[in-house]
Amino acid sequence: MTFSDRLRQLRQEKKMTQSVLGRAIDISPRMISFYESGNHFPRDEIILKRIAGLFQVSLDYLMGYSDLREEDSLKKLCGTYRSLSAADRKTVMDFMEFLAEKNPPSA
Repeated sequence: MTFSDRLRQLRQEKKMTQSVLGRAIDISPRMISFYESGNHFPRDEIILKRIAGLFQVSLDYLMGYSDLREEDSLKKLCGTYRSLSAADRKTVMDFMEFLAEKNPPSA
């Protein structure tokens, strides 16, 4: 999915109009329309951060580099994992592999 697709999807999930989104991140609704159509891309990193923050997704998700939305959940997961003993880390990884085999990704 592209940035424009993700932006449109996130906005629609929140039942926001382009005008409401524009006001929320301090840009014109016309620019939101340009972003969603793929005709323009935010030149300013601040705009990308505002969008990601508003929708509570990672920049990687917003940009289409990752399908994982929840940056805060991932940070918490990583922090918890790092605090575990080596044996507990192995147990976690074994369990995650078990779950992955049990629930293969859909094509």
